[in-house]
Amino acid sequence: MIVNMYVDHLMSPSPTSAEEVWNATREHSKLFSDAAARIGLTPAEYKEFRNNLLDGKAVYVKLPRRVDAMSGDRRGSVYAVKNAVMTSTIMGWRVALGDGNVVYVPQVCGNISLLKHAAIAQVPRPRHIAYHKMPKYVQASSVTPDTPVVMVPEAPETPATTAQVLPSSVSHGASPLLFFIPAAVGGVIAGLTHTTPSPPPPCTEGSNAAFACSH
Repeated sequence: MIVNMYVDHLMSPSPTSAEEVWNATREHSKLFSDAAARIGLTPAEYKEFRNNLLDGKAVYVKLPRRVDAMSGDRRGSVYAVKNAVMTSTIMGWRVALGDGNVVYVPQVCGNISLLKHAAIAQVPRPRHIAYHKMPKYVQASSVTPDTPVVMVPEAPETPATTAQVLPSSVSHGASPLLFFIPAAVGGVIAGLTHTTPSPPPPCTEGSNAAFACSH
């Protein structure tokens, strides 16, 4: 499932500065505090994040394609996407915390995101022989799959026209069956090629790429 953050944004219109992000956390304190808790920030980390925004410690950068968690808001229901992978290049603000975690704020939506121990994550981990001997099913069970997210509106698909227009008059001697048979065949072909679309996800898991979800 592709989650559409253009729809499930925390801020609208898009912020133009870190000061506007801080102001949004003040005006919509519950929304942002809930979002911070969803992505895994502690109350102390969230307070540090807001202070850093106010103190001018937010840096406008190109965001990494992958974050450990990204918050979203679907009609007042706050959620978090784990292992969110952005499908396009997004600009926003980077706010480093004292414990090594980094909070990112995409400019297009204002959805606060978390990258855990970003400075430490760049250091290669030593290999352990015991790890490679673990059964495959044990390794797979501990890995959370990536979730792609989009942050731009997508043009709705144009529905195919199925109506057929018949001539207003039939030439003398022509049988009406000549016009009925192609229409019937077309209907059969359309029935054979039609596929039932998959239902939209629950709104608690965010919108899909078509801006839809189910309650």
